[in-house]
Amino acid sequence: MKTVFAALFAAPLAACGMANGMSGEVVQPSGSGGTRTFDVAGFTGVALLGADDVEVRHGASFAVSAQGDSALLDKLEIRKDGDTLKIGRKDGDWNWGGDTGAKITVTLPRLTAASLAGSGDMTVDRAEGDFRGAVAGSGDLKIAQLGGGKAGLSIAGSGDIGVAAGQAAEISARIAGSGNIDAAGVKAERGNVSIAGSGSVRAQFTGEAKVSIVGSGDVEVTGGAKCQVSQMGSGTARCS
Repeated sequence: MKTVFAALFAAPLAACGMANGMSGEVVQPSGSGGTRTFDVAGFTGVALLGADDVEVRHGASFAVSAQGDSALLDKLEIRKDGDTLKIGRKDGDWNWGGDTGAKITVTLPRLTAASLAGSGDMTVDRAEGDFRGAVAGSGDLKIAQLGGGKAGLSIAGSGDIGVAAGQAAEISARIAGSGNIDAAGVKAERGNVSIAGSGSVRAQFTGEAKVSIVGSGDVEVTGGAKCQVSQMGSGTARCS
C-alpha cells in the first residue's frame, strides 16, 4: 500500500516542479497599482504554487498579466524554467489561504502541461496534442476543451480535475487521496485509471480500459469500454 501511494504522489509533485521552491529565471514585472504585466515567451507549460487563481487562454502570441491588491502583487513572482512558466510568491510567502489571492491571466499558442501545488485554481480554455494535468493539494484544474493525443491527469490530495469536452487517443487518470477527476465529456479510445484512497474518476473510453482501485474509490467508465478491473478494498468500478 505505501508503495502505491508513494508512486502516485510522485507524479503530480514532479509535474508541479515546485515542491521545494521555485527554480528558473525571474521575470521582472512592469506596471504599478493593481495591474502587472510580465514580458515572457517560449513556454508550453504553466505551473502554480499557492492559492492564487490562474486563467490560461489559447492565443496567437504570449501574454502574462496579473490583477489584484498592489501589496499582494508586489509579492508575486513569475519565473521561466525551461519550457515552463512558474507562478508563485517571493521569499516562500506561498499564500496558503492567507489572503484573497491574485488573478493571473496567461495567453500562449500551445499548452502541453498544467499543474497546481496548493489551494489555487486554474482554468484552461483549450489544450491540444499530448497534455499533462496535475494537482497536488486541494486546488482545482478545469479544462474546457481537450483534443488530440494522450492525456495524463493526476491528483495527490483532495483537489479536482475536470475536463468538459473533447477527444483523446488515451487518458491516464491517477488519484492518491480523496480527489476527483471528471473527464466523462472527453471521448477517448482507451484509458488507464488508478485510485489509491477514496477518490473518484468518471471517464469515457470506447476501447480497452484498465482500472485499479486500492481503498474506497469509485470509478465510472462509459462509452462501451472493455474493462480489466483490479480491486482491493470497498471501492467500486462500473463499466458500460
